[in-house]
Amino acid sequence: MRGNVTALLIFQKAKPYHDVEVELEKLSVATRRAHTLAKACHVLSSADPPLLVFTESELADRNWADVVSFSARAPSPVSVIVVGREINTKLYASAIEVGAFDFIAPPFDEIDLAHVVRCAADNALRRRLAAKNLRGLGRQLTGTQEGLA
Repeated sequence: MRGNVTALLIFQKAKPYHDVEVELEKLSVATRRAHTLAKACHVLSSADPPLLVFTESELADRNWADVVSFSARAPSPVSVIVVGREINTKLYASAIEVGAFDFIAPPFDEIDLAHVVRCAADNALRRRLAAKNLRGLGRQLTGTQEGLA
């Protein structure tokens, strides 16, 4: 995978989530780990949060919906991928409805995961660029209004 794709892994259990980490390493995705949402909040609230967040559905202190909600408030857009222990269409539909980028479940095939990573990273990068352009436009408009005064 080209570029500097970064991911935060919010997993408290080893299996099957360790398999996601192994596949991401094969894709040259730089990963950081957190076992709780409280610990993940420090990473997500940094000036340069990761592009991607992979979270298991249930955490010790919260759940995937809380991860999606907190990620939406990160300083820069982040794509959240919810990871289930098994295929669960209700959880998939709920995750997408609440704002997750995707839902995945084992087996974690390298080709399929590469596609999810590529699309999710592209989504986060496009939203970051749009936010940057919007801030620039706001500064231009503010400067124009000051020039008119």
